[in-house]
Amino acid sequence: MNFKERLREEIEYKGLQIKEVAALAGVNNNTFLSYVDARGSLPNVEIGVKIAKALGVSLEYLVTGENSELTKDSKLNAIQEILTDLERLDKNKIDFLKKMIHALV
Repeated sequence: MNFKERLREEIEYKGLQIKEVAALAGVNNNTFLSYVDARGSLPNVEIGVKIAKALGVSLEYLVTGENSELTKDSKLNAIQEILTDLERLDKNKIDFLKKMIHALV
């Protein structure tokens, strides 16, 4: 998987539209499109950092697919996703999960 594919995947995963991410990153929409369409252009480092921050991931992840450390935003996003899932569980399942988490820690 390359930068363009990871970028598209992350945008889809976050449930955002391309133009929304472009606006969040402060990048011209047409320029941003060149990163995700068939051209697959690579942004310069400064723009890459802005895009990564807008998505709550590291630039390292977008470029290499690896992430040595989660960013604060990505941790918060992960926690929010977990909380959304937890709201759907009944008390017994939540109690079970609490025990599992305490055992992991």
